[in-house]
Amino acid sequence: MTMYLSSKGAVPIATMPFPYATNALKKLNRESPERIEEIKALTEHIAKLEAEGSGNSRAVVGDNQPPEEPAVKVSGREAIDVHVSDLLTEVANWADGVAIETEGQAAEVGKLHRSLQQAAELVKDNAATEKKPHNDAITEIQSWNNGYVAKGLKGTPDGSLTKAIAATGRLSTAWLTKQEEERKAREKAAADAALIAAKEAFALREEAKETTDLAVMDRAEDALAGAKALLREADGVAKEKVKVSAGQGVRAVGLRSIWHADLVDAPNSWALAYGHYKQNPAFMDEFHALIQRWADRDARIEAHRLAGVPGFHFREEKVAA
Repeated sequence: MTMYLSSKGAVPIATMPFPYATNALKKLNRESPERIEEIKALTEHIAKLEAEGSGNSRAVVGDNQPPEEPAVKVSGREAIDVHVSDLLTEVANWADGVAIETEGQAAEVGKLHRSLQQAAELVKDNAATEKKPHNDAITEIQSWNNGYVAKGLKGTPDGSLTKAIAATGRLSTAWLTKQEEERKAREKAAADAALIAAKEAFALREEAKETTDLAVMDRAEDALAGAKALLREADGVAKEKVKVSAGQGVRAVGLRSIWHADLVDAPNSWALAYGHYKQNPAFMDEFHALIQRWADRDARIEAHRLAGVPGFHFREEKVAA
């Protein structure tokens, strides 16, 4: 009887289940083509199983103690790719819509399930190994970046440039705010003067309508022109933008408004805000997703399952583990 020399010892080829034999043949063709006798015996055995199974390779699998699969020690992306390809090929042999019928088949699928899980860990570990130098470089770059420009990060101090920008910004804001207050005072003074001049001009114009004195008519027109000039001056002051030169070719420093929403300290503030935003479908989508995350969390905690969540039913699902 021809034996297959696996990593765990010799296995009679005539006793090998179809998936095991198929993978063993592929492994030999790929890695040990010189083992001609085993390759020939495996090829004949697989053909025999296919013929007996009438296309269903599981028909011959039923031994309650199937032979152990060869232990696979792989490392590196290429080796893992080959190993995973072999496993996925075996999965295709089993995941064909036909239910498990014997304990032997269940054992084979169980071993395959574990092998797939181990392969998944191999992939994750290898990916982590390949990413490590890149992640280390990114961490170093981010640390350098944060030392200068970090801002408002939890557990990370603000960077030196962030603090310096804030300090000079506060200095500039104080100066510009003072200039803005002076501009508003000039704007008010110009507007007040324009209003007084306009009232006087209209009074003279009404008087001019009834007079035959050309001098009175001229004074009315001059007063109206003066009032219009004052209005233009007030409008010009209103449109002025206070700013500080930052050097040739550099945008000047000015003032801008930043708006904040501060919660009113009242018992029903949150309820009032919710009543306002619940009309917005995008808000409700985010709100529902938040509740779903909390309910899923409670479903995983026995004490919370016992307490229950209004509006939710906790459902148990069994999966292979």
